[in-house]
Amino acid sequence: MPSSLLELKGVRKDFRKGKNIVHALFPTDLEIMEGEILGLVGESGSGKSTLANIIVRLIPSDSGSIVFDGIKISGLGERAFKRYRRDIQMVFQDPYSSINPKKKIGYLLDECLRIHEKGMSREERERKVYESLDEVGLDISYAERYQESLSGGQRQRVAIALALILRPRLIVLDEPVSALDVSIEAQILNLLLDLRNRHNLTYLFISHDLNVVSYLSDRIAVMYKGSVVELAKAEELMSCIMHPYTEALFRASEDLEADKKEENVVSHGCPFASRCSKRKAICLDEKPLLMKVNDSHSVACWRAFDENSCNF
Repeated sequence: MPSSLLELKGVRKDFRKGKNIVHALFPTDLEIMEGEILGLVGESGSGKSTLANIIVRLIPSDSGSIVFDGIKISGLGERAFKRYRRDIQMVFQDPYSSINPKKKIGYLLDECLRIHEKGMSREERERKVYESLDEVGLDISYAERYQESLSGGQRQRVAIALALILRPRLIVLDEPVSALDVSIEAQILNLLLDLRNRHNLTYLFISHDLNVVSYLSDRIAVMYKGSVVELAKAEELMSCIMHPYTEALFRASEDLEADKKEENVVSHGCPFASRCSKRKAICLDEKPLLMKVNDSHSVACWRAFDENSCNF
């Protein structure tokens, strides 16, 4: 039985815009098991990237706790947290902004080792740099190149190498293939699977595309407006969708975005109620909590326990 590597309990984040407060992330509980790929899917603005940035400590949470390998890391000072930075790495959606264009790729990879492996010799660092390039399908000549000379797929391979070189235990992948064409996307997804199997990595894989997430993930969490609304094993979710928002993502129709523009805010009820054709009266008045349907499937929907609720 795999053990828990990362556990979020009641993690919340609000942002202030002028006089208004935007609830980016409602109190969220989420667990990632060691060696698994947890997919996190939802539309733009659902809270996925906010959650990712909190995990890697790019932004602080307003409340809640984060436990990594049994140790509470939320609230740690920067010096105390430094030992965990190498264990939790991130690959961003846009490698253009995450890779320093003024430095050679080899320098950037070597810099990671200089910071975190102070006792490593120059020759050993060079060997590690070349190893990392090879693992992501790039030859050693790329160490002498700048990001401007690389294609989008090559840049993303470099971004993965930068995350991988410290041999982390958890890699957060925030929309890593959304800017790539379909053929390159497939290559990167297969590379990620190969690296996971080779190094027993744990991934939090974030995307707006449920089909991509289902291809890669062991379990899938669906987010909507700052809350997890459905969580299940990938094969179970795809065979028994229980939340209408997940169903809309699966259809991936243009109607979803059109509907989003016209939605009305439901102040007390389910945030998806105004877009849901299957809503009941209670959906407008009371927000459902994430409830267990069985040991591996949870959903935040008042229709979850109706007869024949799969796909409604």
